[in-house]
Amino acid sequence: MVAHLCDAGMQLAPGDGNGMKKIGRSSHIGDSGIALIHQMINSMGFVWHERAGTLDAGIDGEIELRDPSTGEVANRLILVQSKASERPFSGESERGFHYLCKQEDVDYWMSADNPVILVCSHPQTGEAWWIHIQSWFTDPGHRASGRIDFDKRTQSFDRGAAHRLLNLADPHGRAHVPVAERREEVLTTNLLRLTLPHLIYSAPTSYTVPRDIIVRQRESEDPDVRHDFILRGGLIYTWLPPEATALRHAVNGPTDATGFDEWSSDPVRQRWLVQLLNYALQRDVDSDCAWHAGRKIVYFRPTPNLKPRHIRGASGRQRLVFHPKFKKQAADEVSYCKHAALEWQFHFLDGDWYCALTPTFHYTRDGHRDSLYLSEYLTGIKRLDRNPAVHGQTQMWATYLRGEDGVLDPRDTILEFGDLVTLTTDRAIDDAAWLDDPRKTDTNSADTVEGPSKVDDPTDGELALFEVEL
Repeated sequence: MVAHLCDAGMQLAPGDGNGMKKIGRSSHIGDSGIALIHQMINSMGFVWHERAGTLDAGIDGEIELRDPSTGEVANRLILVQSKASERPFSGESERGFHYLCKQEDVDYWMSADNPVILVCSHPQTGEAWWIHIQSWFTDPGHRASGRIDFDKRTQSFDRGAAHRLLNLADPHGRAHVPVAERREEVLTTNLLRLTLPHLIYSAPTSYTVPRDIIVRQRESEDPDVRHDFILRGGLIYTWLPPEATALRHAVNGPTDATGFDEWSSDPVRQRWLVQLLNYALQRDVDSDCAWHAGRKIVYFRPTPNLKPRHIRGASGRQRLVFHPKFKKQAADEVSYCKHAALEWQFHFLDGDWYCALTPTFHYTRDGHRDSLYLSEYLTGIKRLDRNPAVHGQTQMWATYLRGEDGVLDPRDTILEFGDLVTLTTDRAIDDAAWLDDPRKTDTNSADTVEGPSKVDDPTDGELALFEVEL
């Protein structure tokens, strides 16, 4: 089956003997493709100039950029070649298709001083997709084959492509000023609301070094050794009455109690309070997470049998928080283990306490010892971090710290966390357009991303960063 695939050039069919001229169907389809492009360009706020005449040298028209915020027409042009069809393109599916270009067309397009885009369309359905020619055919393999692969999900030629076209023709913003849209948007911060215990307890001690207090607790053979305390001026400060914990073995006088509000208003004691809060968080997650003193993070411990471990995130979906990776040449040998981890910082803002969450990852050789390639793995995962992934990880840690039902077994905690702080704005930006650079052609999928030299791929294609479907 041969599709009616047409350039925009219109040709008159020979007469049928009665002296009448006719326009062939292929020419009509091509003209419909141009009309669709014209319509899309108008919806973007730009100006369309169709090239006059019937001779087709490989360019059907030009897009002249117009600054939507001012209405000024910029001296920036994008050249357009249209390919319209009423039949499916080669290999077309719901996800994409491919198009084979003639070598002479490619040579002509690549010699242009202005950006050239190819727009493939189905005029009858109003669908169109585009590709930046110069960036695609810069790859020698693409140039040799003449084949262009289209992804329908990311290459739609519609109003949403306006920002990408602006960035393509005017990458430095000299002819246009990006302006946020006037629409309401809710922004989620990484600040987690915090409710502190009402009292801080203190008791005198003869010990002068915190380590000696920990040793004394262990010598007492008390099963619950406490690390969530500070030692200042001969007093132990802690969140629970010392006589009710293993700290009773290290104190030698009566217990006193102070409201934490008094500490919040004193700069010196506020720093003491932050230290106590850090110890409290470590204590609250200790049943599930290990503390890494070097990196100042907590990370999910390995399972006893090194099987993957999941917990429920804020959306109800399961998230992978411990994941062993096996060697490619020895499927029964662990190459490294990947752990969900957390950095944090406590802040006192406008009379309230918050915990700023910074999700990260940790890599070990066997679930316990640091991987020899820890820094390389962290560099690799950060290259793939995107806002939705970081947002999902932040929400997961917020859900875990709140101790919501169904996340893990119920546990006693010192700190009580609320919701992440949100802000509502009257302006919004198109995240996809903001992050996208059409001059760069990413020919690698997530499954083919290269890891560090001589090291297994640290991300293994997990663009969702530990997120798995139930």
